[in-house]
Amino acid sequence: MALAHTGDEAERAAPPRREVRGAGDAVRRRIVDVALELIAAHGFAATTTREIAERLGFTKAALYYHFRSKDDLLAAMVAPAVDDLTALVDMAPPHPSAADRRRVLEGYVDVVEAHRDLVRVLSNDPSINGRTALAAALRIYGRLQQVLSADPEPDAAQRTRVRAALGAAHAALLGAPDGDDAAVVRQAAVAAACAALGISPQHTAR
Repeated sequence: MALAHTGDEAERAAPPRREVRGAGDAVRRRIVDVALELIAAHGFAATTTREIAERLGFTKAALYYHFRSKDDLLAAMVAPAVDDLTALVDMAPPHPSAADRRRVLEGYVDVVEAHRDLVRVLSNDPSINGRTALAAALRIYGRLQQVLSADPEPDAAQRTRVRAALGAAHAALLGAPDGDDAAVVRQAAVAAACAALGISPQHTAR
């Protein structure tokens, strides 16, 4: 999204642009955090770049210095979770055993917990569906499902069990009240996901 500024508008835009350029990654992280907070509260479609910029105390020109569109911002929001999930899936052997799949589920539960707000947004906001910024996330999620099915060509029953396992993990973590013991919730979430896959929920030390 190209922007042109003239007169007073350009003058107002200049200081924030210098601030963003100098702060680098720290300001990008702040922008992503604020955007996620607003999107979680109001939805992706209803959250504007102007609202994000105003919350940060930037002009829109300063925001566009790092993110030229909401889709660019969405891609940056999901990138850390995609990286974590990619590392997890890459660790799985070509023919995962039940123990391998359990370890992947344990790792997935940890990824969901680490990115709880993002996962909640991706799970509940239909206005995000189909956006190209999510292409990488969808690809790695597909690889995760294949690992958990332990079959290069899973049948309908296997695919259903994998969806049930991942759905169990989401429900257990995202629906947990703040007062619940995090370790108990994690162990129960792993056990529920393992049960959906029909593998032993034996707990392994973290």
